[in-house]
Amino acid sequence: MEVYLILAAVLGIFVALFAIQNAASVTVKFMFWQFQSSLAVVIILAMLAGMLLVFLLSIPGRLKRRKELYDKQKKIRELEKRLQEQKESPEMSEEAEI
Repeated sequence: MEVYLILAAVLGIFVALFAIQNAASVTVKFMFWQFQSSLAVVIILAMLAGMLLVFLLSIPGRLKRRKELYDKQKKIRELEKRLQEQKESPEMSEEAEI
């Protein structure tokens, strides 16, 4: 827990230094609209937009892996149940060997 707080503090210091060093005002134009802001804000917004895009694109793969994991856990439960049933009835296991 303390390590995360230290990392967050260091990251906060870097973000603050970045914002101070990139405080120049820039105009951003995109299609029919434009806005003016500091360079640091524009870069941070672009980074956040990229992170959001990556997160959204990773959702289908995450859902697929979650379903595969659920299916495998279900199969494990079924096999453990069958194993337990075989252990409880020794006659069946002897007949299966023949």
